[in-house]
Amino acid sequence: MARAINRKHLLVAILLVAAFLRLLWLSFGDTTTDEVLYAFRAVGLMDYDESADQPTPLEWFDPNIPWWTKLSFHDHPPLVFWVQHWSMQIFGETNFGFRLPSALFGVASVYLVYLIARQLYGERAGLFSALVLAVTTNHVYISRSGMQESQTIFFILLSLYLFLKSLKDERYIIPTGVSLGL
Repeated sequence: MARAINRKHLLVAILLVAAFLRLLWLSFGDTTTDEVLYAFRAVGLMDYDESADQPTPLEWFDPNIPWWTKLSFHDHPPLVFWVQHWSMQIFGETNFGFRLPSALFGVASVYLVYLIARQLYGERAGLFSALVLAVTTNHVYISRSGMQESQTIFFILLSLYLFLKSLKDERYIIPTGVSLGL
C-alpha cells in the first residue's frame, strides 16, 4: 500500500516538475519566428500569411470572402489557432496568452507518456518515461513556444493511448479516430 502511494506521489511530483519547467516565466523572452505569425493569425482567426509564393483563401476570394474561411487554415491545423485565440481572449494578447496552451499541452503529454508506457511495460517504466519527457530540453522548449508542435505531440500521444485501449475495448475506436482528426 505504501509503495502504491509513493508511486502516486512520484507521478504528481513528476507532473509538478513538468509544469514548473513549462510555466515558469512563460511570458518572458522575445517571440520567435513562427510564434509571431501564429499569434497574429490566432488573434483574429485569420488565414493570412503575407507570402507571394503561398497565397491564402483571403487572397484567393478577395473581395467575396466565403464564411468558411474562418474555419479553415490552408497550412496549419485550425484547432491550434482556435485554442490560442481562446487563450488570448482570456489572458490577453500577450506572450503568456498565446504560449499557455502549448505549456498545458506539454504537461498533458508528460502524463500521456506515463499512461502509454505503464500500459505497455508497467508502472516503473511509465514513471521513468514521464520523468524523462518532463525534463527533456527539446520537449520543454517546444512546450514553452507558442507553436503547433506541442498540441500535435499531445494528439499523437492521445491517439496512441486510445488506440492501445481500443485493442482491449472496442468502445475506444471512435475516440481514437476523433483524436486522430484533431
